Amino acid sequence: MYPVINILGLKVASYGLMNLLGFGPGITLASWRAKKRGISFEQEFLMLIHVCLGVIIGAKLLYLALNIDYILLHKDIIFQSAENLLSYLGGGFVFYGGLAGGIIAAYLYCRHYREPFLKMLEIAVPSIPLIHAMGRIGCFLAGCCYGIPVNSWLGVTFTHSPYAPNGVPLFPVQLLEAGINLIIFIVLLSYARQERRPFQVLGLYLLFYSLSRFILEYFRFDVARGIYGGFSTSQWISILVFAIAIYLFMVKRTKQIPSA
Repeated sequence: MYPVINILGLKVASYGLMNLLGFGPGITLASWRAKKRGISFEQEFLMLIHVCLGVIIGAKLLYLALNIDYILLHKDIIFQSAENLLSYLGGGFVFYGGLAGGIIAAYLYCRHYREPFLKMLEIAVPSIPLIHAMGRIGCFLAGCCYGIPVNSWLGVTFTHSPYAPNGVPLFPVQLLEAGINLIIFIVLLSYARQERRPFQVLGLYLLFYSLSRFILEYFRFDVARGIYGGFSTSQWISILVFAIAIYLFMVKRTKQIPSA
């Protein structure tokens, strides 16, 4: 669609721009909400900066792990020059890897600085679908994570995408996922207005997202789906995440868990 946007003569990657527009409000919102829970704006903000790094690293590592066969097959080209290597590393991120990386980064940060990990994590959770929604709009503009071919008014035809097949009407699954994430954001924000037991907000988020992602995968058509036993890689991960979510939301709600 618009993989590169021209802003005052400066060419900016639309995917990166939309993610930046998501991270800014998402981090600010979580930091502002933290003050109502006895956590300073600065405490939450600094943790989330580290979380952003964890998200990027985790999303990239899972992408590389899932594409190891491709990397080995084309290693001569990828590692031919620093330019080729940086070009390959510049694209390709897997959301579930970013989610795991972000949580790990939050834990390591809180452990190092002796901050209340569970409390600060729960405060940040409602911002995740907001940031993710903006990221999916970025996917739509870039043409990645595209949908199945359709022969109806719903189809969106890309003409200059380096990722999606150009000239073919495709279902805008990126926009559908963005909309679902915004709904999840609103629900979580409302649910989190009242202080909940540890893992309740996270469990509810994982419950909603894993279920919606499992279904949305049937509308995805990008090449690197990785089908195993009839399910895509993300669907298998969604099944695991759904089970974890049920445990966190339904089982942990009956137990008192320390907040640090």
